[in-house]
Amino acid sequence: MLKKDFTVEDLKRWRQKGLISDDQFLAILAEEGLEAEPEEKEKRAGLNPVTVAYYFGGLLAFFSLTFFVGINWIDLTDGGRLAVALLALLVTGSLGAWLRFRQGYTTAGGLLLFVATAAFPLFIFTLVPLLGFDIDPTSAIYIILLGLAGAVVMLMLTRFSLISLLVAAAVHAIVMDIAWIVGWDGDLPLILTAATCGGFILLGIALTLWGKKLYSFWFKLYGQVGLYIAFTALFVQSENPLFGLLFLLVYLIMIGFSLRFRESIYLIFGAIGFYTYIIRLVFDTFEGTVYFPLLLGGTGISIIVLAVLYQRYGRRRFRRP
Repeated sequence: MLKKDFTVEDLKRWRQKGLISDDQFLAILAEEGLEAEPEEKEKRAGLNPVTVAYYFGGLLAFFSLTFFVGINWIDLTDGGRLAVALLALLVTGSLGAWLRFRQGYTTAGGLLLFVATAAFPLFIFTLVPLLGFDIDPTSAIYIILLGLAGAVVMLMLTRFSLISLLVAAAVHAIVMDIAWIVGWDGDLPLILTAATCGGFILLGIALTLWGKKLYSFWFKLYGQVGLYIAFTALFVQSENPLFGLLFLLVYLIMIGFSLRFRESIYLIFGAIGFYTYIIRLVFDTFEGTVYFPLLLGGTGISIIVLAVLYQRYGRRRFRRP
């Protein structure tokens, strides 16, 4: 008869139900070499040296791969490109899976699996030409869709929320590729980016209401950064004052969201957008006049005052219940 495995949690449950006594519980722990409260292998999430080192190393590996591809990709042969992509995929994927699922280092393993997930579409991209297929905008959609599927599957398997960034990036890339196939001109790429990233912010709100705050943060971050870049570019190019008012309204709504959801990410980007509008208004209205330096300096002082007020009153407001 095969021996059935059990865990400390099973023993605790049996003790709670009265199936084993306290003395039996301790005796079994001693016999099996188990710990009632196993020591955590990783520090809890938060701003600590281990977490900073983890994310610095993971993002450094990600950006190093991106930098290498951007600089040296043209100089490599098709076989060399495949070897680089496959090596990055196998090394980060196998090491990440081992650390996360076998050794219990969830954050360290998750970060390496994040890099592996990002390398997966690169591997497909290098494999397709070797199979005799040309890469055009239409085939690129299928490659990105495979990358999106890989990111979704990895997100479901690992529950590592940072991979949500790759999901957002893949969806954004698909939207832009479809627009490229259809044909665009002028400001359409910026408009599509603003609309897509605005959708990510709404998705983040929905996930927050659903109780998935870890995942929602990365969608909101991607959405806020993309929306600000695209929307600001459109705002700077536009001479229509109504568009300026729309820009201001959007970021005032962001500030309102910060009060509703008690999340500083809305307040930060809302304040950045608000001051972007104010600075543009000062430049357009008063540049070249004697009041221009004074108004610009006053804007800077107001930023400092608001930062002080946030420290004085805002932290309590944005502290999670």
